[in-house]
Amino acid sequence: MELKLRGTNVIGIELLIGGEGFQIDKIKQFLLEKKQLLKGARLVLTVENYKLSPEELEELLKIAKELDGVTFCGFKTNVKENRELCIGRRIPCDLSTLQVEREKERSESEEIKFVKKTLRSGDKLTSTGDLIIMGDVNPGAEVEAGGNIYVMGSIRGLVRAGIGKSEGEVRALFFSAPRIEVCGKNLSFERGEEFVNFRAKVKSGKIKIEHSKRGS
Repeated sequence: MELKLRGTNVIGIELLIGGEGFQIDKIKQFLLEKKQLLKGARLVLTVENYKLSPEELEELLKIAKELDGVTFCGFKTNVKENRELCIGRRIPCDLSTLQVEREKERSESEEIKFVKKTLRSGDKLTSTGDLIIMGDVNPGAEVEAGGNIYVMGSIRGLVRAGIGKSEGEVRALFFSAPRIEVCGKNLSFERGEEFVNFRAKVKSGKIKIEHSKRGS
């Protein structure tokens, strides 16, 4: 089994787990040895070419969450069964491919804000730039951003992204809100609809919706 750390564009640090001979104890030991390097970082665990059992997923989750000073951001994988396992347990998966890119119309002074909490009814969160939420946006909560909005959980409240911009996007692990707004364009959805790995993007004046279904 090969273990390798690398930096990512947005999330922070990614641990690549690949090769034969998958060993939970070896992964735990590797992370403990790197704890000073990882302190204060956001971490993604990437499992390639290996099908995790439910028990192995839970063990990895426990190890990642017990790392002192590390914010665990979810999993990334090229194995369909692992993705479905994560989604079934409402664990962020494959949202670590987010690319917060500098657009021409975006000011260098605009922020990229990370928020580690679930927003509840009555909560309101704003950002001049991109906003990454490590939690859910519950009904009655409001989120507004001049840039993109990424939710590593479920969107069920009101989200407005790309305010004052011509391009922008909203992404979430789960989406079941009645409506969202991206770059001034309103989108409405049927009550009770839930999307997985949801993405709504506005570019060149056109809006595009992407999502996955369970089992795909």
